[in-house]
Amino acid sequence: MAITRYDCITCKVRDCSILNECDKKTLTTISTYKISKILPKGDRLFSEGDPIRGIYFIKKGFLKVELNGKQGRPLILQVVGKGTVLGHRLNDKHRNHKNSVTAVSEVQYCYIPNDLFEDIVDKSPGLKEHIINQFLDDLELAEKKAVNLAHKTVRERIAESLLLLAVVYHYEENKHGFRIGFGRQDIADLAGTTKEQVSKILKDFEKEGLVKFAAKKFNYLNTKMLQNVSSYYPTGNEE
Repeated sequence: MAITRYDCITCKVRDCSILNECDKKTLTTISTYKISKILPKGDRLFSEGDPIRGIYFIKKGFLKVELNGKQGRPLILQVVGKGTVLGHRLNDKHRNHKNSVTAVSEVQYCYIPNDLFEDIVDKSPGLKEHIINQFLDDLELAEKKAVNLAHKTVRERIAESLLLLAVVYHYEENKHGFRIGFGRQDIADLAGTTKEQVSKILKDFEKEGLVKFAAKKFNYLNTKMLQNVSSYYPTGNEE
């Protein structure tokens, strides 16, 4: 579904995306060729194995990035929000998506077909560098995910998953909590465990004063204590 066209130069999301350092000419060109759309909650932006056809700039909403896992269960690599860029891995050897992306809330995004975006990138060395850095960040994230699954306990992984969600949903202590768009099974897929283990450990965390929650609403997270449990310290760049 198409929505009103947005100007990249005045877009409030630009300061948290790779477009932040682009010059006015590049932003004007992107604004000219992009298509603004809405993705309903539960719909897929693209699926693992689909041809890479273009670049997606997330303006509003949240999505989960998944890989096919064992026994039919997906592994959620990350949950992403505004400012995220998806579909930027195209090259001569990799022309298909390596993961699936599904909306966990209604999502507003801007889309540019590959041929147009490649031409824009070729004329903007700064944007090209940011695309490469984004790819390297994604690679580092996948490597950390593999290490965590191999070496961290379920308790540590669930604590880390809560911290990742806190970053994506911009949680701040002493302010309002946040409501996530998915259930215990999704948290399990993010942590690489089972729904039953998530429910048990969340109850343990609540008894220990680490979290306060009701259904899909997290009213409070003790981020320092969760960091101690997980040995993970968010930088704010995980989106």
